[in-house]
Amino acid sequence: MQGHSGRTAVIFAPGCEEGEALTIVDIFRRAGLECDAVGLGGREVAGANGVTVRCDAAFDGSLADYGMVVLPGGYGGVDAMRADEALLGQLGEVLASGRRLAAICAAPLALDEAGLLEGRTFTCYPTVVPQVSHGTFVEDVVVEDGNLVTSRGPATAWEFAYRLVELMGGDAEVVRQRMVWSHAFDTSARGTDNPEGIVVPRPEAAPKVAMLMVDGFEESETAQVMDLLHRAGAHVRAYRFQEDPWVVGMQGLVLRSDEVFSPEAVAGADAIVVPGGRTAGGKLIAREDVLQALRDFDAAGKLVCAMCSGTTVAHAAGVLEGRRVTGYTGYGERLTGAYFVADEVAVTDGNVVTSQGPATPYPFAFAIIEALGLPTAELRCRLLYHVAGGR
Repeated sequence: MQGHSGRTAVIFAPGCEEGEALTIVDIFRRAGLECDAVGLGGREVAGANGVTVRCDAAFDGSLADYGMVVLPGGYGGVDAMRADEALLGQLGEVLASGRRLAAICAAPLALDEAGLLEGRTFTCYPTVVPQVSHGTFVEDVVVEDGNLVTSRGPATAWEFAYRLVELMGGDAEVVRQRMVWSHAFDTSARGTDNPEGIVVPRPEAAPKVAMLMVDGFEESETAQVMDLLHRAGAHVRAYRFQEDPWVVGMQGLVLRSDEVFSPEAVAGADAIVVPGGRTAGGKLIAREDVLQALRDFDAAGKLVCAMCSGTTVAHAAGVLEGRRVTGYTGYGERLTGAYFVADEVAVTDGNVVTSQGPATPYPFAFAIIEALGLPTAELRCRLLYHVAGGR
């Protein structure tokens, strides 16, 4: 692996929290900073919630080229990291050399396994705290102790990533604004979540959701929504528009899809989801079979869900006519014929669900989950959504 001191590695281990991991890489790349997705055990890594990623590189025993190394959470991924002696040794080298080391959610367990929390202040996911043997736990969303940075859980990944961007010399404020982060989170109104003992019940009959995935899609929006729907008990399949199952996103991340799109293939789903991505939106608008599929879902009263640039696809299909909708900032002029709502981050009008931008997939996914008749209260708690200031 080639790199330099300004480069960041995000470690993708089998069973990792793909939403956390992908969001961090996405935000770094939006900030114009070099950031590699590094797979543990190989380049192709399956996460904990149904998303498989083709990483930029596989861990080869050395992290010497990186100025920062970031460990996402996910118990499966963390167990894999704790079992990899070469990785643990490299983490110690990173910290000892004065380079930055960061971990979120359950990943501080890997730091503890490597003996790196001794005498340090840190934070982590609440249920992980009793398992950590060293260091001093605090409840802050992001904790810095010298060159060690930690954070709490899935919904705090944005704030964590923005701070890491700042530490690497990037302009996080510009990225926050472009991602409309403040529309979805309010740090002045943080709440308290206690996920201990909470089990999100699986529905007896899992609703089926079709996710459209074309080159140029917003990978963090797509992965986060798939992640959350999977957690809620939905059966999600990603549909591609090419033979190769690996689809390249707007920030260069590569995700694996499930099958080739056709109106017949998605017809049995209860909901169809169109994520954002400027080039992706244009490609989907050019396909009459996609527009017809959206019309068919709408005519059948099934959910049509779109966010960010994906709302322009729903508009082209004519399914937003006369509806209350939202979309990316400034899209009110594009979504003619609909009633554009600028001050609501996710809007449901009948069987149509819309949302605003790259930092709003949580409220968007929650709105879809609720429209499918599934609960979200326990899920929000487990994700630490209120701790992160989720609106």
